[in-house]
Amino acid sequence: MGDKKIKVGVSYFGVRNPLHVAHDLHEMASNGIDFVVHTYSENDMAFYHGTMKEIVELTHKMGMEVYIDPWGVLGIFGGEAFSRFVPRHREASQVFSDGSYAPAACPNHPATLEYMMEWLEKAADTGADVVFFDEPHFAGRPDKWACRCEHCQRKFQEMFGYPMPEELTDDVMEFRFRSISEFLKKLARKAKSLGMRTAVCMLPREHESEHWEHIFSMPEIDIVGTDPYWVPRKLTGQDAYNHVRKFADKVMELAGRYGKEPQIWIQLFGIPAGQEPDIELAVKAAVDAGVSNLAAWSYRATSYMSYIRSENPELAWATLIKAYREAKGTGGLA
Repeated sequence: MGDKKIKVGVSYFGVRNPLHVAHDLHEMASNGIDFVVHTYSENDMAFYHGTMKEIVELTHKMGMEVYIDPWGVLGIFGGEAFSRFVPRHREASQVFSDGSYAPAACPNHPATLEYMMEWLEKAADTGADVVFFDEPHFAGRPDKWACRCEHCQRKFQEMFGYPMPEELTDDVMEFRFRSISEFLKKLARKAKSLGMRTAVCMLPREHESEHWEHIFSMPEIDIVGTDPYWVPRKLTGQDAYNHVRKFADKVMELAGRYGKEPQIWIQLFGIPAGQEPDIELAVKAAVDAGVSNLAAWSYRATSYMSYIRSENPELAWATLIKAYREAKGTGGLA
């Protein structure tokens, strides 16, 4: 499926007992996995920091690279993890367009940046190689958007020269992406100073992808990508391939323009029984586009998380490993 060297990875979370983690890491390594994306939530930072250092060391001993993910941190980054910071710092919360509080911190608030700087120092202390900025975004609901806190309104006025509207206008969209971009630039610069490389995964929203350039062009970001998951969109077969390919082409275009390493995430959660072949099609779509860094969410088709587990996790996992090995040119299953 390709001539260039392919790197493949998988996310891992939910287990913090090193004895069990070691078993799982051994399975990953024996199946040709090159890197593991370890989640590092606010709960991990508070209660499992030493354990996470052990887990990172185990991953390195197995010969795999480590990405570390601010999973659900501050409600700004993606993930099924709750924030401790948000309920304790209402003053830093995002504010919806209807005036209610959002369950996320505002990236324009100084306390939010201060907390993330602390998170980065702890993340670097684990020994991780790459910090993975997972789906950075403002909060939103079908009928309202964020953020209209006093910090955002003041910044919008300075940027555009008129008061922030209550509607989600083009200028508001531009403001939100510039805010996320500035926030990430500060974080990525800090991460680089701590010796980590940087990766970002943007949400695959067509109406927002035109703004990706704000972030993908930053010299502080090394790896750029997105996660075009197809099951939530009720796609299968060729439609799933085309969906992944469309976003992979966009990533390749911007990665080539700015000299970044392109990455595409493969869905390995919530896969309906009988649709496992779409996993192979997604991998093929990414590789056909030229992407050389593939990652899947998550280990063993998320069989241990009932909320989003695949219906036949064993088959889904085996399908991913087969597709990965074919992409890398090694063939077969371990």
